[in-house]
Amino acid sequence: MTLKIKICGITNENDLKNIEKLKVNHIGFINIERSKRYVSLNQIKNLQNRLINKHLSTLVLETDNSYEVIKKMDRTQIFNIQLHSLNQYDIKYIKWSKQFNDFDYVNITKVIGLKEKINEEKIKELKNYSNYADSILLDYLKEGLTGGTNRQIPIETAIKASEIIKKENDIDVILAGGLNYKYLESISDKLHFFNQIDLNSGVEDKPGEKNLEEIKKIQKLVKNV
Repeated sequence: MTLKIKICGITNENDLKNIEKLKVNHIGFINIERSKRYVSLNQIKNLQNRLINKHLSTLVLETDNSYEVIKKMDRTQIFNIQLHSLNQYDIKYIKWSKQFNDFDYVNITKVIGLKEKINEEKIKELKNYSNYADSILLDYLKEGLTGGTNRQIPIETAIKASEIIKKENDIDVILAGGLNYKYLESISDKLHFFNQIDLNSGVEDKPGEKNLEEIKKIQKLVKNV
């Protein structure tokens, strides 16, 4: 299995063009105002138009309702969605609405936050979303929020979560949360438990500005995972 790579938090055209040349699997535009890497819908549209491969894009959202997600998909014409909010019924409605009305296939990644341990409530959450989302992204949970914490989930906890998800439904599991070269090197023998890694703050010189050499090092590291 080849471990896929997503570079999240793209904010500028220079990074966009250079990262596309690296042939990563996905890139992410964050339309969440609390994020240091927030980009407006107009900025996202402009960046999306400069991509050669439009299918690379993922729209990262934290909306209050499913209607806002649909509106933002239509505005940007990005149908790979990463959700830091909403429930399984919202996911079901978004997918049904787009397929029924517009014939667009929507791929939804649901973000689930983890801390040090997995309790019974978290097991239910992991199993539940496994049957509604197309993939699950595991991120560190801090003060009830996921994304932007720059903290790593204890790897054994992340592995346990991945096993719970895949036992319920064999969908992609994405590891996120403060991933950088040094940390990934230390857990390289455990990365086969995941289908993809999500890189953001760990490959930056400063928020929103990516370090291409760090990305290349990680690509080389995970090439044979």
